[in-house]
Amino acid sequence: MRRTRSILPLLAAFLVLTAGGAALAATTQIPPWYVLTAALEAPPQVQVPVRATVTVTAPTVDLADLSVTLLTPPGWSSATPTAPIDRLKAGESRQLTFELTPPAPLPNGSIVAVLRAPVPKTALQEHLRATMGPEGPAMAARVAGWPTPAEGFAEIPFALFAEEGFYPLTGDMWTSYDDRLKGEFATRGPVFLREAVVTPHQAQTDVEMYDKLARLLLSDPAFGRNLEEKGIDLARKRKDQLVGLYVLATEAFLKSDLAGAAAFLDRLQEERAKAPAAVGQDLALPAGNLRGLVQWAKGDRKAAEETLRTTFYSDRKAPTQRYTLRNIGLLMLEKGDQATAREMFRLALELKPAYTLLRQEFDRLKKP
Repeated sequence: MRRTRSILPLLAAFLVLTAGGAALAATTQIPPWYVLTAALEAPPQVQVPVRATVTVTAPTVDLADLSVTLLTPPGWSSATPTAPIDRLKAGESRQLTFELTPPAPLPNGSIVAVLRAPVPKTALQEHLRATMGPEGPAMAARVAGWPTPAEGFAEIPFALFAEEGFYPLTGDMWTSYDDRLKGEFATRGPVFLREAVVTPHQAQTDVEMYDKLARLLLSDPAFGRNLEEKGIDLARKRKDQLVGLYVLATEAFLKSDLAGAAAFLDRLQEERAKAPAAVGQDLALPAGNLRGLVQWAKGDRKAAEETLRTTFYSDRKAPTQRYTLRNIGLLMLEKGDQATAREMFRLALELKPAYTLLRQEFDRLKKP
């Protein structure tokens, strides 16, 4: 999902080689003779330079004549795509930095760091014989047959949209904007979470199946224990139902069925109250935000503002509150209250300074 078309064949080959190496290591339990990691220093933004850092470590023996190459998406070329490392002593790490500028959005992006180095067979064999006990000689014999030079790989998956870039890839990615509610000032309308994995059909099935299950559990308390003894996760079934209700509410909202969307959100709230506290907790903020947008679409901006503010105050430090704050700010702009809108945008940017769209909107508000 997170690999660009141009590097997919090469990366597939890399993964095959890496898998082979992993299988060898698992079979012989040979300790790694190098460690390679790669990361972006910040979420990517279109036309904004970002640094990729690659760290190479020699955990057991000295390494020499290494090189690191960065395989980037088209147009992301670095001034120095390959960097040499003359020598690493055992226990030493070296960090390399590459500066890249994303030229355009790339929703399923990937950067791959490639390490090439001669295998230090003699030193590694001596280390294995000295440290791995009775298995050491057999491991050393296996090392003798390894190909050299060797290659290692580390991937940096990311997602880059015109509105916002995401790295690392976590659960705080809301990428849907409702331009039906876009005001004169805004570049895009308010933002909301749209579940990308569960289809409306699957959501409907999950809700109906849990409703049937709930009736059985109510009529026969022992039924639940029997299911759990057979390995059926009832909490997972409950979570599927809650996600399904959110998906159905979202789809109704997108179809302008505002009464239907509100009904699904009411049902979601009722079912969450019955469920264990931890089950469905991650739906509280998306559902509160969506309820505010439903009220907004109905023309009840006062209720929408109250709902969005209540959602924000329920967990002010959650990363996704940048979206709630932006939506409140957009509502304030609709009321002509630029000062409050600016403050909402400022608070949202504290949660994520690299929110590109919001930064642009905030900068426009600061201009006289």
